[in-house]
Amino acid sequence: MVSRSHHPLTLLFVTTSWLSLAGPLLGQSVQGSGESTLVPGAGAARVVEAAPVVGVIQIDGWLNEAAWSAASPATGFVQSWPRPGEPATFATEARVLVGEDALYVGVRMYDPHPDSIAAPLARRDVSDIYSDWLHVMIDSRMDRRTAFRFSVNPRGVQKDVYTYDDGSEDLNWDAVWEVATSIDSLGWTAEYRIPFSQLRFASGGSQSGEWGLGIMRDVARHEERSTWAPWTRDTPGFVSSFGTLRGVGSVRAPRRLEVLPYVSSQLVRAPGAADDPFYRANAGTAAAGVDLNVGLPQGLMLSATINPDFGQVEVDPAEVNLTVFETFYSEKRPFFIEGQDVFGFGKVRSFNKYESQEYFYSRRIGREPQRQVFGGDVAYADAPRQTTILGAAKVSGKTPGGWTIGLLDAVTAREEARYVDTGGARRRMVVEPLTNYAVGRVRRDLRGGRTVVGALGTATIRDLADPDLASMLHERAFLGGIDFDHRWSGRVWSLSGYFVASHVSGTTDALVGTQRASAHYFQRPDAKHIELDPTRTSLSGHLTEIALARSGDGGLDFSLEYKESSPGFEVNDVGFQGRSDYRAVTTLLGMPVNRPWWIFRDHNIYAFSYHAWNFGGDPILNGYAVTAYGTFNNLWYAEVNVHHRHRVYDDRLTRGGPIAGKPALWMYELYLGTDGRKPVSANLGFT
Repeated sequence: MVSRSHHPLTLLFVTTSWLSLAGPLLGQSVQGSGESTLVPGAGAARVVEAAPVVGVIQIDGWLNEAAWSAASPATGFVQSWPRPGEPATFATEARVLVGEDALYVGVRMYDPHPDSIAAPLARRDVSDIYSDWLHVMIDSRMDRRTAFRFSVNPRGVQKDVYTYDDGSEDLNWDAVWEVATSIDSLGWTAEYRIPFSQLRFASGGSQSGEWGLGIMRDVARHEERSTWAPWTRDTPGFVSSFGTLRGVGSVRAPRRLEVLPYVSSQLVRAPGAADDPFYRANAGTAAAGVDLNVGLPQGLMLSATINPDFGQVEVDPAEVNLTVFETFYSEKRPFFIEGQDVFGFGKVRSFNKYESQEYFYSRRIGREPQRQVFGGDVAYADAPRQTTILGAAKVSGKTPGGWTIGLLDAVTAREEARYVDTGGARRRMVVEPLTNYAVGRVRRDLRGGRTVVGALGTATIRDLADPDLASMLHERAFLGGIDFDHRWSGRVWSLSGYFVASHVSGTTDALVGTQRASAHYFQRPDAKHIELDPTRTSLSGHLTEIALARSGDGGLDFSLEYKESSPGFEVNDVGFQGRSDYRAVTTLLGMPVNRPWWIFRDHNIYAFSYHAWNFGGDPILNGYAVTAYGTFNNLWYAEVNVHHRHRVYDDRLTRGGPIAGKPALWMYELYLGTDGRKPVSANLGFT
């Protein structure tokens, strides 16, 4: 996820490239050849038996051990695109072995022209490169909703991804696994060793003693994807379309116990003012802490940390934000990434959405202190760059019975800054209070994962003994909600939604700040439905969203969504929210054609509309659009967009001042591009 600022409208088109994996698509049953078995039933079309490991498997990319020859191959790969359901251009054979502590996967990918295999060298987890790929995906919980993906290209470049909600992907998930590849006269091979400790399951893998298995292959020069368990861009779901891996019933969940103590030091050498009493030409710091991971029964995991070490975390991209809206940054800290999807809440299935928010934004924990030290009588200052996390613990995971559980509690320290005033006196200032964050999430899968219901609760409690901090921050902030996702007709139709309520409390000064914040703007002079109340010590609100959607049988894509947020809804203590005070209705109707037709390799056309009002009845968004996209048989592409917006009002433009009008407009866009596989390609755009 990249940083983002406030955007009022998000249009979610599914334009799947040859590298992407999941989308709202429709499955089909295609008879295969080889030793793997085709059986009826969605999500169980292919079956392969894992063989036990005999002898030692050397992970070197050469499948020359006797155990590989003894295992039954998974064959009969068919195209996902460009010609869905037809046999793959090149044959692929995959075999699976089960050892005491790891799963082994060996795949032979035939190619009559090995010199044409695209095998670039790139960094781990790379995306959007011209390369052949192999993707192995394991649904070790056998819930048909979550999977662990292990991808490799012919050069040995690794990529690991966690898939949840039957198609959503977490690219920040990382695992420890081995793979080796080799290219020979027959094509190329990949040899995997995936430790059971990197998967999540109860002993036996599942109640049935089976796992879900997906294997996909990309051939870059043909822009082709083939898959063992038939799946296309019209399949309604992704993990639910996997085949079945048998022979894992005896696998025992490993005893997971990891203790990772650390000691770190830092030396900063930077220029500074000679008369600054806090400046050191060589500024050194030291820290120590420990991380703990313990496997619990039923596939759950306990993670705990004391003063976690985030020194190895990738730095956020630099950004100059001149808007009133906060920049959103993705979570990159390992403690919070593990099991991150468990805490996800309020994800409706819709192609056309208005506004976005996060109900648990873990970057709030350990954030930069919220009180700044500058201006006034401050001459020089020495302030902490982030809040210390004294300790945090969480239990997360999914049980074989279909319960998803997430419990997290974290305590951050009271932080002080030192400064010298203009008179030369040294002083101290509290810049962040002692704070406790608590989050609880539970979900229940029903009907084989086709219906899911859940609840979320969060609490933020601060020690605001310092009066200056009490005038800035909420002393208490609570949130609670329920959500659901129900699918039927082979997962083609879905109805999803949620309701959530918030309550914050604190001093009158703190609540005045909340009312004046960019998410609310209660001080607007011409708003009759809201009013800034200087005596308020609490604020409550709600947000609800419901969507009906259809996608995945090669027919029409459709979604209809209603969403509303009351003016007092506030989640920014432990969530992320751009604005409140709106009611919105969005629609989309489209026809994707994901197979060759006439001069097109694939094409689609969509029409959509969006309408929003604030609680005072002022129209703040009102428009319609049509977009068409096509990829030609020579892999050139074209896109045309026509957009009309009626005259509306902007109640955020003047930043708390009077509402402003926005004139009607027409917008036309045309984009053309040549074949991106060529050494030289061109992209043109006209607006």
